[in-house]
Amino acid sequence: MSLLARAVSVALASMCCAASAHAATYVVSAHQTKFDHKLAAKVEAAGGTITARLPQIGVVIVESGHPDFATRAGKLQGVRSAVADVTVQFEQPDPQQRLSADFANPPNSSDDDRFFDLQWGHAAIDAAGAWNAGYRGEGATVAVLDSGLYCDHLEFADNLLAADSASFVPGEDYCNTGGSSHGTHTAGTILAGDNGAGTIGVAPEAKLIAVKVLSEINGSGSFGGIIQGIVHAADHGADVINMSLGVRGGLPVGGSEVAELINATKRAVQYAGSQNALVVASAGNDGRDLDHDSGIEICDDDGSCYRANLRAFPAQLPGVVTVSALGPTGWAYDFDTNLDTLASYSNYGQSAIDFGAPGGDFVYPGTEACTVKGVTVPCWAFDMVMSSTTSSGGDSFYGWSAGTSMAAPHVSGVAALIVGKHGGEMSPKAVERILRQSADDLGKNGNDDAYGTGRVNAARAVAD
Repeated sequence: MSLLARAVSVALASMCCAASAHAATYVVSAHQTKFDHKLAAKVEAAGGTITARLPQIGVVIVESGHPDFATRAGKLQGVRSAVADVTVQFEQPDPQQRLSADFANPPNSSDDDRFFDLQWGHAAIDAAGAWNAGYRGEGATVAVLDSGLYCDHLEFADNLLAADSASFVPGEDYCNTGGSSHGTHTAGTILAGDNGAGTIGVAPEAKLIAVKVLSEINGSGSFGGIIQGIVHAADHGADVINMSLGVRGGLPVGGSEVAELINATKRAVQYAGSQNALVVASAGNDGRDLDHDSGIEICDDDGSCYRANLRAFPAQLPGVVTVSALGPTGWAYDFDTNLDTLASYSNYGQSAIDFGAPGGDFVYPGTEACTVKGVTVPCWAFDMVMSSTTSSGGDSFYGWSAGTSMAAPHVSGVAALIVGKHGGEMSPKAVERILRQSADDLGKNGNDDAYGTGRVNAARAVAD
């Protein structure tokens, strides 16, 4: 199989940034991080119908059939901007392979979850070391903002918080029926149950809030949906918010409309932090040096300014923990091979990366089959990340994928272990401080291009 064909299985995300000429949805931001009823009434008098009011961040989502609504609303006293929402288009391929059906790390754990020994990422971060210390994520809640969840998958039977889960994709429930498995894969890496079914998450006793912000049918979503999803997760008790979302190729540099959508998203992230939710995002899969990418300066009305690197959105928003992807080459042949090589596709850069984590790769040159723990597939597939995928007819399925989308969940899982250890309520800064102090400093001493502070280490993160 060619490298290009293998790349199709990587969990990449692409974004289409041109709003439709017939778009009737707008993101309206106030000058202040509040949006009272009087200002909302003015917006509606300008010809809009408010479909979501987020006074926590000074934003409303509006529908309007008036072609000049943005101009009229933008002139209102108290309104900072009114811009057409932008639809995002993510490439969400199915995993390359699909399978049905006292701790030690893979590949020799003897665990009854039949695919756990294929989860080399858990060995890389020493998940079993954290479990042996008694920490498995109990007391922590993780929100996964993604393409929804196969809710009847066995791995989520005991930890899905259905009442707190939601969809911000029109016409779709957060429970998937026949579409993208991307969100199920990321959620499984974080907190799949230790139930003898198939795989185990890094924090198997954490609780899950599934928040759909991307369509399971075509991978599309919107800034408005992502913004609402972040606020929803924060308001429903999430301690960690995982966003395996990335802009392949980046947003266009410049343009006040895009800048305003970025700023509204920044406000949502900032609000999540104020509610003690750590936001973790994938760095992106363009293989770019983010230190040398251009950006634009955006200033909010509170006087804060930041440079938005549009090649790594939302990863480089202020307050977001950004994760690069690491992986082995030829793990099926040598379980002791280096698990911490920067993946061939991963973005990198000292100014961007906070941590490295297992994301897998697909550069092994051969096409022959290998058998590991009774599973026979092409050898290169074992270098990818194994997790839950879909469910159908009472059966739960598993498969491999690779990308920074797979790396971020490993960090979210370790963060959940930390929160669980400390009683279920911590400031994001405190969680991030422990992540940094406990990470394995790889590469050059201190912060570096590939690993940021280092590759996360679950056992050290919960050590006394």
